[in-house]
Amino acid sequence: MLQGREIVLGVTGGIAAYKAAALASALVQDGAGVTAVMTPHARRFVGPATFAALTGRPVACRGFDRRYPLGAHIELAARADVVVVAPASADFLAKAATGAADGLLAALLLCAECPVLLAPAMNAAMWAKPAVQRNVRQLEADGLTIIHPGTGWLSCRQRGPGRMAEPEEIAAAVRSALAGRPPRRDG
Repeated sequence: MLQGREIVLGVTGGIAAYKAAALASALVQDGAGVTAVMTPHARRFVGPATFAALTGRPVACRGFDRRYPLGAHIELAARADVVVVAPASADFLAKAATGAADGLLAALLLCAECPVLLAPAMNAAMWAKPAVQRNVRQLEADGLTIIHPGTGWLSCRQRGPGRMAEPEEIAAAVRSALAGRPPRRDG
């Protein structure tokens, strides 16, 4: 159970964003407080209203928001017990691997002092590229957890690796990351 845990759910652009809604619901049903952070491209696939309804919380979409006087990236990171990004696009993996902070979610990742889990999702050709695999290795070396994608039917109407892990698998990884860790109290 995730009772009393604070989870930041980052959602990047990609068709797998619809699965992030099921993940948000599963985490809330498990007792967690979930705040969704959506990139502009994510909002082209699933609307913020979906995540607000599922989590019972406003969705963070921009860094400069009156609800967060210190900055959404700072305040959300400070209270998070875990940050999970699902789906994590190839673009987001590259930003995270290089420390880029050109948007709310990327800046939040740099502020996070809790476990960070990334669930990549992309076309099989993209997943196979040396640059993407290099970024994945760098993120793992930096201490982030990669929930590797599975193989299956992709939105490009092909079968192959790159399919985002199922919400139940990601929720299990969240529970595992938090096992034995006390809830944060400083946020």
